[in-house]
Amino acid sequence: MNKLNSKRTYSILRLFYKRIKVSMFFFFIVQEGFSQINVVFEAFPQNIQLIQRNDNNEAKVDIIGKVYSENYTEVSLVVQKNNKPFFYARQKINYTTTNSNAQAASFQFTPVIFAELSQYSFKFYAFKNQDSVLVREANEVLCGENIIVYGQSNALANDISEIKRYDGENKFGRTTYADYIKDSYLWFPIFSWNYWSAGLIGLEIQKQLIEKYKIPIGIINGSEGNKSIDELSERDESYHENANTIYGRLYRRAKGLEINKNVRIIVWRQGESEALYTEYKNDYDKKFDILRKQFHEDFPAIKKIYTYQNNIYFGKQNLAGELREYQRTIHEKYDDCEVISTVGTETFDGLHYALEGYQKNGMEASKLIARDFFNSKDTLQINSPNIQSINFTPGRDSLILEFDKNQVLTFPADEKPINPNHPSINVKDYIYLDGINGNVESGKGVENFIILKLKKPSSAKKITYNPDYYLVEMINVLPGITQIKNENNVCALTFKNFSISNSDYIINLTGKLDPYNKKRVLLNWSKINLSNYTYTIEKAQKSPINFYEIGVSKDNYFYDYKTKRNTAYFYRIKIQDSNNNAVYSNIIEIPTSLTDEFELFNLYLNDLSVYPNPVQIGKTLNISTIFDDQIKSLKIYDTSGKIIDTIDTKSNPYRIETNKLKLGLHIIEAILEDNTKLIKKFVVE
Repeated sequence: MNKLNSKRTYSILRLFYKRIKVSMFFFFIVQEGFSQINVVFEAFPQNIQLIQRNDNNEAKVDIIGKVYSENYTEVSLVVQKNNKPFFYARQKINYTTTNSNAQAASFQFTPVIFAELSQYSFKFYAFKNQDSVLVREANEVLCGENIIVYGQSNALANDISEIKRYDGENKFGRTTYADYIKDSYLWFPIFSWNYWSAGLIGLEIQKQLIEKYKIPIGIINGSEGNKSIDELSERDESYHENANTIYGRLYRRAKGLEINKNVRIIVWRQGESEALYTEYKNDYDKKFDILRKQFHEDFPAIKKIYTYQNNIYFGKQNLAGELREYQRTIHEKYDDCEVISTVGTETFDGLHYALEGYQKNGMEASKLIARDFFNSKDTLQINSPNIQSINFTPGRDSLILEFDKNQVLTFPADEKPINPNHPSINVKDYIYLDGINGNVESGKGVENFIILKLKKPSSAKKITYNPDYYLVEMINVLPGITQIKNENNVCALTFKNFSISNSDYIINLTGKLDPYNKKRVLLNWSKINLSNYTYTIEKAQKSPINFYEIGVSKDNYFYDYKTKRNTAYFYRIKIQDSNNNAVYSNIIEIPTSLTDEFELFNLYLNDLSVYPNPVQIGKTLNISTIFDDQIKSLKIYDTSGKIIDTIDTKSNPYRIETNKLKLGLHIIEAILEDNTKLIKKFVVE
């Protein structure tokens, strides 16, 4: 087989990928003896390229083109995976006359490669009978997921002093380089010398996904520092890839890297300019809507846009809080958007972050991406807690802040100020009722609720969590403020002027065991004298979390018949109007345990099934509970209260062999998994 100097050819391709554009195709002219072979490739992978995977975790690689030099009889494609044979195909070619009266022979190969930690190489040969020539090759090709990072300086995140501290070289990660003058776009493995091109957030996302899911990741960072959303969304409508605009450069790079039609993920971080500039007009919503539409037009496969909510910056921009409030609600307006908090991120200097801050932001984004695109099982408490409703308690001396479900929230304890001359470092002092702070005495987290105890009753209508901006004197205090967060250390999104629901219509819920039937709970509440209101009764067991609906009433009372003995129940009422606005009552606890031992004994008789009863000695006694609960402990007592046997509860159904028992009356005690105690008498004959 006659080959070209492949080492020299590979070197030239790796460094420059010399291209001659002809009607969007590439000519490759290969010298063979005294003749030439002219091949036009419509599609061929690039060196070091990361080819976008599909939903089946694979990619079809098109090798398409035409041979223009005559007398060639066949072409072949050799694909290696990790330097071992993976795919081979050979095709006969037939020449036909083109529109320009030239003779050309078409070819097409479509091998499939897989999204895994493997590198592929492609070699294309042309044959004259049995003699062959290597026409083109591509090496170190990967299949995986490409991610676009776009925004301003905190998306660029490539401060040279912090980049030097990063450690994460990876041959299965990819970054890119673009020369818009030469129209050249190159792929590179992730090495320390090119960390700057991916940025610290992109690098951390890439590192986390490669390490945990063993799939190559490409980062295409088109961000530019100190740019407004106007500058980043400006697009030449007659020529979208016009490199005179920032957006045009991003789009042109994506086309040059051949990902514009199949990239699925964009990470967007921007808004600092608007939060700091006094001329901001509170129109970010309209501008983001335009940008999002452009993303979907030019990147039609986009499925998710991960956006960051601004931090709290220095600079007297009263609309910065409104901007954050809009960012908080982006995912409510657009199903394809997710919002990530930045408030409370360590190493914040008032605008930017050190390495550790960007790593935290990248880590949190990577978990959301893994949930949506990598079938991650780590899905609980990875999103930033987001406020859902706020209600007063009946005395208006406390507020109940409800965040999204499946969160377990914490409210930071008070800390002493750095010194008496510095402002407070306690987040309770940055919670505003109708724009005024200083009325929160303390706070605590209960599951997905934050309970704020007020210094005095309030008639406020709205609440704001964190100020619009910080004053310059806060620069040494800001990093010390601990924010509301969940168990995974993900901080809650800030909010501004969030309405306290139906604050004029608070009801007081009371309840007790029905004195005439101690197997049911009677609930009462004060009825609102307004039409079109519905009362939904909600219940929780053992602790005031995980409430579920048990009934609906138009009156001011409700009976709950589904209770067990020796169990604590919690109740609340949700009042809902015809416009679907809702407010909750106070929460009450109704214990069903009884103190009278004789009464308790007799009430438990019907909760435990023991049969046959009486039972003949030597026969088997069967035990079950009417609620099908698991029994963790079974003991048999004689009439004096002495334990005479302990039964193994690992097997179910539960059985007692009576051959060792004495004739007469016995008492069996069952302890359930929730510590409910059930008692039953039985007789051995």
